[in-house]
Amino acid sequence: MPKIYSFNDFIKHIYGKNESIFTCVLGKNETGKTDFNLLQMEYIHDLGIAQHFGSNMRSVKADFEIAFIEDFKTLEKTCRMLNPDPKKHGLKKFFYFMSEIGKALPRDEAWRNTKFIGKMQTVRKYGLSMLTDAIDRVDARILSPRFFHGEFEKPLKDHKKFAIYRDYTTGREFQFKDIPKTRIEYDTYETANFYMEPQVPEDAIVPLNPEHKIVKEYLECGSWKKMGIHSMEGKRAVSAVLKYHMDNCLHSIQEEVPTKDVSEPVTEN
Repeated sequence: MPKIYSFNDFIKHIYGKNESIFTCVLGKNETGKTDFNLLQMEYIHDLGIAQHFGSNMRSVKADFEIAFIEDFKTLEKTCRMLNPDPKKHGLKKFFYFMSEIGKALPRDEAWRNTKFIGKMQTVRKYGLSMLTDAIDRVDARILSPRFFHGEFEKPLKDHKKFAIYRDYTTGREFQFKDIPKTRIEYDTYETANFYMEPQVPEDAIVPLNPEHKIVKEYLECGSWKKMGIHSMEGKRAVSAVLKYHMDNCLHSIQEEVPTKDVSEPVTEN
């Protein structure tokens, strides 16, 4: 591991790898866990490590988009939309801040967490990176080195600028003694929830990848020229969107919709 000279360097070293990264901030109430995770998200954005962000906190307000997502199914759909073909086009990381992970995945209700654990490794292949925080109730299977890269500890309520990071991979420990406050606004008393299934209609809006955005804008204005792009670029976007839906959506529809027996007559009411 290279020598760390600044918090900037540390963030680039931990989160700048070409893979999904999971970390957790542990500490008692009012030690600054939420503020610290939002600070990390701020640095990740400013350093250009990622462009797409989400959280189960509805109250966060930043100068960049942080989508409100409170269920795993929408989170999974978002990551897959951003990465229709990560092997070919590279991995676009989606950084998701799950506040109060111990509330969503508690150790005293471990049976509820089996589905999450089973899906976690699959969705991270589509770019899911997670920043989380907890007091002490989180299921130990979740914070395992099998899934998480390391943990931060905020041990001092009266010294919120202090934190310790323990790297699960190398076993090394880092201390931070002068952590600034985040510029991101949030409600410190918000009760963040997280569910496996959507609590909103199935047609909830999720961020579009660049090709879907181009096609959507074309459908709205009806002209490549008005959009300011070449028709060939537009046609490539249409082809990419069609391929995505052929590979993903149509397959799902065919599984769900029963086929009719064409040998029998079909009558119309």
